[in-house]
Amino acid sequence: MKIGYLKNLGRHELEQAAGKWQTLHKDEKVSLEPVSYDEIEVKIQNNELDAVLVNSRHTIYQQLATYPVDEVALVALVQAGNFNKYQQTVEVSDLKNLPCIMVAGVEEEKSEYHYLKDVLQVDSDLLAVETLGEAILMVESGSGYLIMNEKTATHIENDQVQKLFLLRDGKQFTEEYAFIAKPEDQRVEELSKILKEDSN
Repeated sequence: MKIGYLKNLGRHELEQAAGKWQTLHKDEKVSLEPVSYDEIEVKIQNNELDAVLVNSRHTIYQQLATYPVDEVALVALVQAGNFNKYQQTVEVSDLKNLPCIMVAGVEEEKSEYHYLKDVLQVDSDLLAVETLGEAILMVESGSGYLIMNEKTATHIENDQVQKLFLLRDGKQFTEEYAFIAKPEDQRVEELSKILKEDSN
Protein backbone atom coordinates (compact mmCIF):
# COMPACT_ATOMS: atom_id res chain seq x y z
CA MET A 1 0.00 0.00 0.00
CA LYS A 2 1.40 3.38 -1.00
CA ILE A 3 0.53 6.30 1.25
CA GLY A 4 1.32 9.94 0.57
CA TYR A 5 1.46 12.74 3.11
CA LEU A 6 1.79 16.50 2.85
CA LYS A 7 5.39 17.49 3.52
CA ASN A 8 4.57 20.01 6.23
CA LEU A 9 2.63 17.44 8.28
CA GLY A 10 5.62 15.28 9.07
CA ARG A 11 5.52 11.48 8.98
CA HIS A 12 6.21 10.42 12.57
CA GLU A 13 2.66 9.28 13.51
CA LEU A 14 2.11 7.88 10.04
CA GLU A 15 5.23 5.69 10.35
CA GLN A 16 3.95 4.24 13.63
CA ALA A 17 0.51 3.53 12.18
CA ALA A 18 2.05 1.97 9.05
CA GLY A 19 4.19 -0.28 11.29
CA LYS A 20 1.10 -1.49 13.17
CA TRP A 21 -0.78 -2.04 9.93
CA GLN A 22 2.09 -4.13 8.58
CA THR A 23 2.14 -6.39 11.64
CA LEU A 24 -1.54 -7.13 10.96
CA HIS A 25 -0.96 -7.66 7.21
CA LYS A 26 2.38 -9.42 7.00
CA ASP A 27 2.18 -9.95 3.25
CA GLU A 28 1.74 -6.28 2.39
CA LYS A 29 4.27 -3.48 2.74
CA VAL A 30 3.39 0.16 3.34
CA SER A 31 5.53 2.80 1.66
CA LEU A 32 5.31 6.50 2.53
CA GLU A 33 5.92 9.34 0.11
CA PRO A 34 5.81 13.14 0.57
CA VAL A 35 3.53 14.88 -1.94
CA SER A 36 2.28 18.37 -2.66
CA TYR A 37 -1.41 19.19 -2.34
CA ASP A 38 -1.95 19.75 -6.05
CA GLU A 39 -0.76 16.24 -6.98
CA ILE A 40 -3.16 14.34 -4.74
CA GLU A 41 -6.07 13.73 -7.08
CA VAL A 42 -3.96 12.71 -10.09
CA LYS A 43 -1.74 10.35 -8.08
CA ILE A 44 -4.70 8.55 -6.49
CA GLN A 45 -6.67 8.32 -9.75
CA ASN A 46 -3.58 6.93 -11.53
CA ASN A 47 -3.05 4.37 -8.73
CA GLU A 48 0.38 5.82 -7.93
CA LEU A 49 -0.84 6.28 -4.35
CA ASP A 50 -3.62 4.54 -2.43
CA ALA A 51 -4.25 7.44 -0.06
CA VAL A 52 -2.84 10.77 1.08
CA LEU A 53 -2.89 12.18 4.62
CA VAL A 54 -3.90 15.86 4.47
CA ASN A 55 -4.99 18.72 6.66
CA SER A 56 -8.46 19.68 5.52
CA ARG A 57 -8.54 22.46 2.92
CA HIS A 58 -12.29 22.05 2.34
CA THR A 59 -11.56 20.79 -1.18
CA ILE A 60 -14.44 18.79 -2.64
CA TYR A 61 -13.22 15.85 -4.72
CA GLN A 62 -15.89 14.40 -7.00
CA GLN A 63 -14.29 10.97 -7.41
CA LEU A 64 -12.54 10.57 -4.06
CA ALA A 65 -13.60 9.97 -0.48
CA THR A 66 -12.43 11.51 2.78
CA TYR A 67 -11.59 9.28 5.76
CA PRO A 68 -11.43 11.47 8.90
CA VAL A 69 -8.57 10.78 11.30
CA ASP A 70 -8.31 13.47 13.96
CA GLU A 71 -8.63 17.10 14.92
CA VAL A 72 -5.43 18.65 16.26
CA ALA A 73 -4.62 21.98 17.91
CA LEU A 74 -2.41 24.42 16.02
CA VAL A 75 0.56 26.18 17.58
CA ALA A 76 2.61 29.18 16.54
CA LEU A 77 6.38 28.77 16.77
CA VAL A 78 7.90 32.13 17.71
CA GLN A 79 11.35 33.36 18.71
CA ALA A 80 11.90 32.69 22.43
CA GLY A 81 12.00 35.88 24.48
CA ASN A 82 9.39 37.78 22.47
CA PHE A 83 6.61 36.65 24.78
CA ASN A 84 6.44 35.88 28.49
CA LYS A 85 8.07 32.47 28.91
CA TYR A 86 5.08 31.22 30.92
CA GLN A 87 2.62 32.26 28.24
CA GLN A 88 0.78 29.31 26.67
CA THR A 89 -1.39 30.94 24.01
CA VAL A 90 -1.28 33.79 21.50
CA GLU A 91 -4.00 35.57 19.54
CA VAL A 92 -3.35 35.42 15.80
CA SER A 93 -3.98 39.21 15.70
CA ASP A 94 -0.96 39.70 18.02
CA LEU A 95 1.24 38.18 15.31
CA LYS A 96 0.00 40.26 12.38
CA ASN A 97 3.13 42.45 12.24
CA LEU A 98 5.36 39.36 11.96
CA PRO A 99 5.56 37.49 8.65
CA CYS A 100 4.05 34.00 8.69
CA ILE A 101 6.54 31.50 7.26
CA MET A 102 5.19 28.84 4.93
CA VAL A 103 7.19 25.75 4.09
CA ALA A 104 6.54 25.23 0.39
CA GLY A 105 8.46 24.52 -2.77
CA VAL A 106 7.45 26.50 -5.85
CA GLU A 107 4.84 23.90 -6.82
CA GLU A 108 3.19 24.01 -3.38
CA GLU A 109 3.12 27.77 -2.87
CA LYS A 110 -0.33 28.29 -4.34
CA SER A 111 -2.06 25.65 -2.20
CA GLU A 112 -0.18 26.66 0.98
CA TYR A 113 -1.05 30.31 0.35
CA HIS A 114 -4.72 29.35 -0.02
CA TYR A 115 -4.57 27.29 3.18
CA LEU A 116 -3.01 30.04 5.31
CA LYS A 117 -4.95 32.98 3.85
CA ASP A 118 -8.36 31.46 3.07
CA VAL A 119 -8.75 28.49 5.42
CA LEU A 120 -6.87 29.79 8.49
CA GLN A 121 -7.36 33.48 7.55
CA VAL A 122 -3.92 34.62 8.66
CA ASP A 123 -3.46 38.43 8.42
CA SER A 124 0.34 38.46 8.27
CA ASP A 125 2.47 38.70 5.14
CA LEU A 126 3.61 35.27 3.98
CA LEU A 127 7.22 34.29 3.51
CA ALA A 128 7.98 31.06 1.61
CA VAL A 129 10.95 28.82 2.40
CA GLU A 130 11.79 25.42 0.92
CA THR A 131 12.46 23.37 4.05
CA LEU A 132 11.35 23.06 7.65
CA GLY A 133 14.99 23.52 8.73
CA GLU A 134 15.10 26.93 7.04
CA ALA A 135 11.77 27.87 8.61
CA ILE A 136 13.04 27.04 12.11
CA LEU A 137 16.19 29.13 11.55
CA MET A 138 14.00 32.07 10.55
CA VAL A 139 11.87 31.65 13.67
CA GLU A 140 15.03 31.53 15.84
CA SER A 141 16.26 34.78 14.32
CA GLY A 142 12.89 36.50 14.83
CA SER A 143 12.22 36.84 11.08
CA GLY A 144 8.73 35.38 11.35
CA TYR A 145 6.53 32.75 12.96
CA LEU A 146 5.52 29.29 11.83
CA ILE A 147 2.13 27.61 12.22
CA MET A 148 2.31 23.90 12.89
CA ASN A 149 0.07 21.23 14.32
CA GLU A 150 0.70 20.35 17.94
CA LYS A 151 1.79 16.77 17.15
CA THR A 152 4.48 17.74 14.65
CA ALA A 153 5.60 20.59 16.93
CA THR A 154 6.37 18.15 19.78
CA HIS A 155 9.26 16.80 17.67
CA ILE A 156 10.92 20.22 17.56
CA GLU A 157 13.06 20.60 20.64
CA ASN A 158 14.77 23.94 20.52
CA ASP A 159 15.23 26.35 23.41
CA GLN A 160 15.35 29.31 21.02
CA VAL A 161 11.80 28.63 19.90
CA GLN A 162 8.64 29.08 21.96
CA LYS A 163 5.43 27.20 21.13
CA LEU A 164 2.13 28.97 21.77
CA PHE A 165 -1.36 27.64 21.11
CA LEU A 166 -2.95 29.76 18.41
CA LEU A 167 -6.25 31.51 19.19
CA ARG A 168 -8.70 33.73 17.35
CA ASP A 169 -10.90 35.78 19.71
CA GLY A 170 -10.11 33.33 22.51
CA LYS A 171 -11.03 30.25 20.47
CA GLN A 172 -8.42 27.56 19.81
CA PHE A 173 -7.34 27.02 16.18
CA THR A 174 -7.59 23.38 15.16
CA GLU A 175 -6.82 21.44 12.02
CA GLU A 176 -8.70 18.42 10.75
CA TYR A 177 -6.73 15.46 9.49
CA ALA A 178 -8.04 12.98 6.97
CA PHE A 179 -6.96 10.51 4.34
CA ILE A 180 -8.08 11.24 0.79
CA ALA A 181 -8.54 7.98 -1.14
CA LYS A 182 -10.87 6.16 -3.50
CA PRO A 183 -14.31 5.44 -2.03
CA GLU A 184 -14.85 2.32 0.08
CA ASP A 185 -11.21 1.33 0.42
CA GLN A 186 -11.18 -1.02 3.41
CA ARG A 187 -7.41 -0.80 3.84
CA VAL A 188 -7.46 2.99 4.10
CA GLU A 189 -10.43 2.76 6.47
CA GLU A 190 -8.42 0.41 8.69
CA LEU A 191 -5.27 2.56 8.56
CA SER A 192 -7.27 5.67 9.47
CA LYS A 193 -8.69 3.81 12.50
CA ILE A 194 -5.17 2.81 13.63
CA LEU A 195 -3.95 6.38 13.22
CA LYS A 196 -7.01 7.66 15.10
CA GLU A 197 -6.29 5.29 18.02
CA ASP A 198 -2.62 6.31 18.05
CA SER A 199 -3.61 9.97 18.08
CA ASN A 200 -5.90 9.73 21.10
